Amino acid sequence: MIYISDGAQMSIPRELKDFFQIENGQTLLIKGLPGTGKTTLALEIMNSLCEDRNGMYISTRVDPRRLYAINPWVEDVIPPRNVVNATQTKLLESLKGMGKDLANYYAVLDFFKVFFDEAEEMDNPMIIIDSWDAVLNYTAHIIGNARASFEQNICEFARDLDTHLIFVSEFANIMPLDYIVDGVVTMEQFRLPGYAEGSMRTRYVRQIKLDKLRGVEIGQKTYTVTLHGGRFRFFEPYREHRDARIASDGVRFPDPAPDRISSGIPDLDTVTGGLKYGSCNVLEIDHGVGKRYYQILTALASNAIKNGRGVFILPSIGYQLSSRDIFVPTNVIVAQPEGSDPAAWGKELLEKWDLLRERTGRPILNIIGLDSIEFAFGYKDALNLANLMIRNWKETNDINVLVVKSGQESMNMAIHTADTYHLVNELNGGLCLYGVIPRTEPYNILLEDRNRISLTPIV
Repeated sequence: MIYISDGAQMSIPRELKDFFQIENGQTLLIKGLPGTGKTTLALEIMNSLCEDRNGMYISTRVDPRRLYAINPWVEDVIPPRNVVNATQTKLLESLKGMGKDLANYYAVLDFFKVFFDEAEEMDNPMIIIDSWDAVLNYTAHIIGNARASFEQNICEFARDLDTHLIFVSEFANIMPLDYIVDGVVTMEQFRLPGYAEGSMRTRYVRQIKLDKLRGVEIGQKTYTVTLHGGRFRFFEPYREHRDARIASDGVRFPDPAPDRISSGIPDLDTVTGGLKYGSCNVLEIDHGVGKRYYQILTALASNAIKNGRGVFILPSIGYQLSSRDIFVPTNVIVAQPEGSDPAAWGKELLEKWDLLRERTGRPILNIIGLDSIEFAFGYKDALNLANLMIRNWKETNDINVLVVKSGQESMNMAIHTADTYHLVNELNGGLCLYGVIPRTEPYNILLEDRNRISLTPIV
């Protein structure tokens, strides 16, 4: 099971919470194609904002028993008496039972007004109608051309009776209801950009788009979301931590196996089993990530040091390690490509690795910014040096991480030599990581207290 921090993280975006706190009787339309997570979002809003089980769920699709079977946690939010079966048969039966003329437009209005009257007795009530499209379809022969008037009246019920109302719609296009309600959000599922269909890199992720929230300043238009564990959760932007440095303090994570070391990220160890002795592990950094991936490398290096391992670092372009960044200099060597003779520099490199192994008496961890080598010596010499390094790693059982930047010339060579290959890219201000070798689902990267990193599946 992937670790998910509870912390102070909100399950719904701040903008949505602020929207429902403006006043009672707010109306929200949640729309999107089937399977995008609309119902889960609606229920999570109710869970986050409804007090004392004051929610009502009017469903055109499932009865209470099935709702609780699919989402067991919902029973703690909505009691069975507040789950209304409004499937087509039940809806029409209820209208007949009320003694209403089924050709009368106001019969349908009265049917829904009953629920608002019940909610009026609650404190801060909320009603979900899921799905609104089905309600319109079931009653089309009654409502006729008065759809806009019908929707306006339903919204006025909510406002007059101070009841929050959420409509769920299976249509993602603009509809008349968009202009009537106070807020509109769209759930979407899309392919990560930049890769061809059918590629090993093709991944699908979810996002919520805040289209309209009257009275609320929308700080961010879209957020990446997940339905992991059957719950809705959004991810805030990943911000670079000022204390991203290699350190000997903090939590130590043991190596997961005798022939593998921990990545310093327990969730990543769960996914990969750790980094194997003698392996070449490629980490590709996509455009837009900037320097925010450093926490991944510092977690790896810091944990290796805590486990008594020597660490060699050749930083990528744009990052210079200082004495402030390293607290255990005897077990760490930092170097840069130097001189005009790549072969001579490569020989010095092997000597430094031998020195680190002598200090610790065990295989070392190498973190190599391949972009720095390519920039210093050119593509051809970078390939020769990479081949030299890889041969040495297999002989010495060193654990090795090659950092490459998307688009750099020597990247393809690194990919073909990789035992594991992971990619980090930017997604709605956050960071997303997934494995190409071996293939994994995408994960959101979250930096927590004490520089601990957690991964949450984006499903």
